[in-house]
Amino acid sequence: MGFLFKVRKTIEEEALIQKKERVLVCVSGGIDSTALLFALNEISKILDFTIGIAHVNHGLRGYESDRDEKFVEELAVRLSLPFFTSKFDVREYAKRKGISLQHAGREIRYDFFEKIAQSHNFDRIAIGHNGDDQVETFFLRVLKGTGIKGLSAIPIKRGKIIRPFLHIYRSEIEAYVRENRIDYVHDSSNDKLHYERNYIRKEIIPRIEAFNVRAKEKVLNILEEVAAINEMFDNKADEFIARELRYNGDDIYFSLSSFKGIDEEVRFRVTIKTLERMGVDLIPLREHMRQIKNVMTGDRPNLRVSLPKGVRVKRVYDQIIFSKRGETERIEGVFPLSMGENMLYPFGIRLSISYMDRGEVDPFTYDTHIAFLDGEGVKGMYVRTFREGDRFYPLGMEKAVKLKDFFISKRIPKELRRNIPLLVGDITGLTDDRGDGEDKGSKEEILWVIGLRIDERHKVKQGTKKVIKVEVNPIR
Repeated sequence: MGFLFKVRKTIEEEALIQKKERVLVCVSGGIDSTALLFALNEISKILDFTIGIAHVNHGLRGYESDRDEKFVEELAVRLSLPFFTSKFDVREYAKRKGISLQHAGREIRYDFFEKIAQSHNFDRIAIGHNGDDQVETFFLRVLKGTGIKGLSAIPIKRGKIIRPFLHIYRSEIEAYVRENRIDYVHDSSNDKLHYERNYIRKEIIPRIEAFNVRAKEKVLNILEEVAAINEMFDNKADEFIARELRYNGDDIYFSLSSFKGIDEEVRFRVTIKTLERMGVDLIPLREHMRQIKNVMTGDRPNLRVSLPKGVRVKRVYDQIIFSKRGETERIEGVFPLSMGENMLYPFGIRLSISYMDRGEVDPFTYDTHIAFLDGEGVKGMYVRTFREGDRFYPLGMEKAVKLKDFFISKRIPKELRRNIPLLVGDITGLTDDRGDGEDKGSKEEILWVIGLRIDERHKVKQGTKKVIKVEVNPIR
């Protein structure tokens, strides 16, 4: 079956594009989206629809980002198609919202595409996800411990979003591009194995295919079955919500007996859909559901649990109530850390900690969710929040400053300062250039104001032998 015929067949069988519709094709300049553009441009002549091009310049890769934008713009001119582009400060957006760069980039892209589609009357928004993306996403979610719902396949259509390549493998795309001599740009970040998806694509999947060349096909078959199971549970959750959900102002509540009486998987879906109705972007983890179950089944008539994003789930006698906190509550306590994954539920984050050799890392990263630290003298680490009198040496400064003054300089609202996580270390006595040569004994020092600034004393230096890598990501 020819490549274009296969794509056209998918479009027709899945009713992705109708006659006379306007399709906005999202083109990064990479192989998948560029192939999608050329394929849809050819198919549009047969199925009678029109297309335009949208591109987002994330500004994260300097010259490469600007090169990609220029490349896509030239494609639009060459094909005589309308072109829409914009440049965004993804780092600032990620910092402001407290999310990873990858998550921030995705939010920005989809928001831009939706706005262009709405303002210029596009009926569909075409994305270049393919079958390999499905498989990679499956393994990513399995490794992160997702449940049945998290294993759902990437939808081939949702709202205006369509994915005409979802039944196509990357090898087919590569052959199509090669046979038709279609140029595209290469994103160097796709070669970096410290990104989880790249590692799965380049290291994990090839090894699995060495055991079974049809491994990808097997995964896609599993996803089809999981999709059917998910649809069944979602339907049951919708029926329960239509029958049992009640409002009290901004709060949503259910009777305790009805909430107890449903299957755990259905309860999980009901919780997700309830949070969506509250406007909260949170997929609860199984640990969250365990905590909710404890509230639901506890002996006392008034219990509650706090979830990320300011959500409270309360049991008040014979009701289960979902609400959002009106004011920020201070996060108390000390949270010891160990190597590997550390789940810090009160902060809504997970910290990944590992040791690396000095030669393996570039310590001058601009990622606000990664810190490379000198491991010398660090006996143990933990996370806590601000205490009166806290001081540290912001990277690049020779003198200590009050943490309070640092927060003020960063314009951190007062009510948020006591909930910003601080990575703190127990430091052994050192006689290096940080002091006057005397043994300081063991003491506590702030290593990283997480997401904002590391401590100058603990940066990776020329003579550093053991590097501690700490990566923070939101719990989703």
